[in-house]
Amino acid sequence: MPFYAFFAHQGESVLHSVSLKVESIEKASRLELLVRLVYWIPLLIVTWVLQVLAGISWIVTFFSVLVLGKRFSLFSRLMTLAMVYNLRFYAYYSLLTDERPPIIPEGI
Repeated sequence: MPFYAFFAHQGESVLHSVSLKVESIEKASRLELLVRLVYWIPLLIVTWVLQVLAGISWIVTFFSVLVLGKRFSLFSRLMTLAMVYNLRFYAYYSLLTDERPPIIPEGI
């Protein structure tokens, strides 16, 4: 399932393709399901914080493109980080995979 993200590098917009591959095994552990219930709490908090920051970044990017005609790479990276983290979290949350996403996002 391809996912497309824009990155701004030194005034250029570059379209990158990111693939999401979720591998699910048939056998599931009941104990792992109980661990997930506890593990979801910090993941939900981090997801919420990242979404708030991504929303603020989107607003800043919208007005910077509107007024200045350019994107700032910091905000593009933050929105991409939030999107990738959410994809990993929702795959785990939806019981599609047993691979736990890190509580602190990679790439900060």
